[in-house]
This record gives sequence, structure tokens and C-alpha cells, in this order.
Amino acid sequence: MKEFDKIIGYETIKKELMQISDVLKNGEEYKKLGVKSPTGLLLYGPPGVGKTLMANAVIKASGRRAFLCRKDKPNGDFIKAIKKTFRDAAEAAPSVVFLDDMDKFTNGDDRHPDAEEYVTVQSCIDEIKGKEVFVLATVNNIRVLPRSLYRAGRFDRKIEVSNPRGKDAELICAHYIGQKKFVGDMDAESVGRVMEGHSCAELETVINEAGLYAGFERSDEITKDHFMKACLHTVYDVPNEVLNGTPEKPDLTDREDQRTLVAYHEAGHATVAEVLNPGSVTLVSAYSRDGGTGGFTSYCSGMTGRGIAENCAHVCRSLGSVAALEQKFGVIESGTDSDLDMGFKTVWDLVTNNCSSGLILHSNGYDDSEELKANQERAVAAEVERYYKKTKEIIAVNHELLDAIAFALSEKGVLTAEDIANIRNSCAIVPVKI
Repeated sequence: MKEFDKIIGYETIKKELMQISDVLKNGEEYKKLGVKSPTGLLLYGPPGVGKTLMANAVIKASGRRAFLCRKDKPNGDFIKAIKKTFRDAAEAAPSVVFLDDMDKFTNGDDRHPDAEEYVTVQSCIDEIKGKEVFVLATVNNIRVLPRSLYRAGRFDRKIEVSNPRGKDAELICAHYIGQKKFVGDMDAESVGRVMEGHSCAELETVINEAGLYAGFERSDEITKDHFMKACLHTVYDVPNEVLNGTPEKPDLTDREDQRTLVAYHEAGHATVAEVLNPGSVTLVSAYSRDGGTGGFTSYCSGMTGRGIAENCAHVCRSLGSVAALEQKFGVIESGTDSDLDMGFKTVWDLVTNNCSSGLILHSNGYDDSEELKANQERAVAAEVERYYKKTKEIIAVNHELLDAIAFALSEKGVLTAEDIANIRNSCAIVPVKI
């Protein structure tokens, strides 16, 4: 189905959409098997991932006439518009009602389960049953909808469309890079790793912004440096005046130099992550998100804190900055307080919800005794200490990697996954079990 060619990546989702389109277009073939057509499809996920593009592909492939309903009128008039849309679709059946951004039908992002708009949509869906009207909707935040609206029988199919990761991110980056001329060392794989987990719209914008930087410099090609500058500014909000400056390189032996502390702070995070999960770091920056002092480290989808093993690694990774600065300079810098908070928060969840220190410490969430809370706090403190010892061990036996990352970060200001991989391959890595 050529209508789906514009959707880059998302192969599993595309196959499901093609199947739905085929049911809508060739319903008689399915009726021979006694199969009913699905009543509706709900595409949900963050903004900018292509939900509307996918919905339009389904409509075109179905061959049916579509009736669009989008919030573009005051509340009273909009209720009338919803009813008219369904009424017109029923008269033109077989047809499709397309409810675009349905979670915006009411005011605000909070849940309004009894909102007149949602009640109206529900009643309209019920009224068109058996009239060959397929209801297609896109939603950014499914949680604001009443469950009764998207239950089976109203929306038989619900498909989550997430931000692209892995191969999907690489394919989308390759698509947008391919639209640019004179691209230098900006390859889709490395760009995809840096931008993994960000929306398709962000990928397109950053790659185009890289071209704008190159054009302003009258460069003959778009380079990786242009891309990194665009990425840091557009995605991570690093001010242009910071990116365009030429900061002095720190003396990495000077514990009083704030830039040195930043370099080793972020190198601590990256070192622990790469020892525990090689290839998990996607970006390390010595530039802060607000233009102040500090930096940040980003990780790929496998390091987002899902599952007990990933959470354990997440604790050590969070404490990596603390361990690096203490072992290198004998200080625990004030900028590590948020990392400590993150470590304690994750361990608290492991102890109270995942019973990592025994079932007796499980929290039921509504009538925990003061004694239980006190025991939980002691267990969490002990577990954080245990994780911190392991983190310091990782840093101690992999000090070569720590120094190499800190030095490269001080030289370049930002390191990509490719840079980190090159550094890691040049060092002797000592595995540590946590």
C-alpha cells in the first residue's frame, strides 16, 4: 500500500494499520469468514511522532470518505459540530470519522471524564453502530480520556506510537539527512543514537537547524559539529551564546576549577554506565541546559530504569558523579545533590515496592506504620551505602576510562556515542558485578 510509504520506520505499527485499512476497503472478504469490522482505532502517544500522518494513510488506503472533527470552535458550537460530523458520516457510509487530537476536545490537560464533549462522542459512536462508519482518533495523552470512551466496542484497536528508538530513529534520521545537500560527516547511525527517544518532529527540526548553522557560516557542507550545536540548542536548550563561545580548557588537576569538576562529574556518570552497559551512553555534555555551570549525560532506551536490574544500574549510574569526584579530588561537590536524590529515590522504590530487602519492608501505600517507615528508611540508607561502595569500586578499577572521558569532554565540550565507544575501546575495561 503506497499510502504508507511516507511513514518511515514503525514497521510493526504499519503492518497493523495496513490490516485495518484492508478490512475497511475489502470488508466483504472478511464477512465471508463471519468477521466483523473493528468499530474504531485510537492512536495515542506523544506529540510529533506522526499519529496524524498514520491516520491519514489509513483513510487513503481504505478508499472511504473521511469526515474530520478537530477542536476549532467554542464549546457550544463544537458540540453541535461533533454531532454533525457523525451524522454526515452516517449518511455517506461506508465512511470514516477522524477525531484529531481528541484529548484536546475539552479545556486543559486534566481528566474530565464527564465533559460534555466526551459524552457526546460516546453517544455518537453508539448511535452509528452497524452503519459502516469507522471511528479513527489521535490522542497525545490517553490518560485524560474517560475509560468508557476508549473501551472495546467503541475503539476495538488501540495502538501506542512512541518516540522512535533504535533502528526506527536511524531510519528517520537517514530520511531527513537524505533531503539535505552536501552532508559531510553527519551519518544517520550516530545522529540516530544521539536523538534516540525524541520525536520525529524534533529529529526533522534538529537536522534542518544544523543546515541553518552551516548556511550562516557559509560552510560547503553540513557537519556533525553543526548537528551537535543544533541538537544542544534545540533539544537541550543550551543558549547559542554558550555554544558560540570559546571556553578555556580546564586544568584537570585543579580541584578548584569548576569546569574540571563538571568534566569529572559527567565522566563519572558515563564511566559507570559504560562499564555496566557498554554502548548505553548517547551524549555527554559539558554545557548545562540553562546556560549555567554544569552538564548532563543522556542514555539510550535500555537505560531508562525499567525492571529491577536496570534500576540497580540506574542507582550506580546516578552515584557515579559522587564517586568520581570523591576519589579524584576527595570532595563531594554541591552539584551532586540531585544525583544523590535520584539514587535514594530509586532505592526507595526497590525496597518498598520491589522488596529488594525482603517482603517485610513492602509498602501497602495507605496504612503503613511508623515502625515500618523507620525500618524502610534504615534499609534504604544501608542499600544506598552498598551501591555507593560498588560505584566507587567501578570508578577505582576503571580510572583510565574515567580520565580519558573527562579529558575528551574538556577538549570537545560534548561527546557522542561514537566518541564514547572510541574511548572505551582504547581503555582496559574491568567488569564489576553489582
